[in-house]
Amino acid sequence: MDCNPRERNFSEHPTDEEIDHLPYLKESASLFEDEDDDKLRRRLLLCASCEHPVTAVSEKVNVLGRHDHAFRYYDTIVRLGCFREADGCIGVQGISHGYSWFRGYAWQIQLCRNCYTQLGWKYMSEEESFYGLVFKTLREAGPRED
Repeated sequence: MDCNPRERNFSEHPTDEEIDHLPYLKESASLFEDEDDDKLRRRLLLCASCEHPVTAVSEKVNVLGRHDHAFRYYDTIVRLGCFREADGCIGVQGISHGYSWFRGYAWQIQLCRNCYTQLGWKYMSEEESFYGLVFKTLREAGPRED
């Protein structure tokens, strides 16, 4: 893993074809809350392999000033979004303190609770934790029913 996200020589922003299946990335909530904003926040993000609910748009967080991040992994670019919670994930293997894409955070591989497809990683520091989920492994659904 690339330890320093600032040493990127590729586009930091996803291209349209990389995120077309996740419309929430192109929409932003208005300054004042309204019904459309509420619907956007309640949208579910599902495992692309089995459609099991993973998280919701309302769990979206910014880490190091942004929600979406891109990292080089061998000859490919991994693009992920950061989320506070991802109840549809299950952690596997041990927690690693080395080679983190987010300096100061340990990480653990996260799989879909239903089909065990790898969705991303959980990142943990002494102060906080978040999930880094790979955009390609997610699909967007309608709002969750509360």
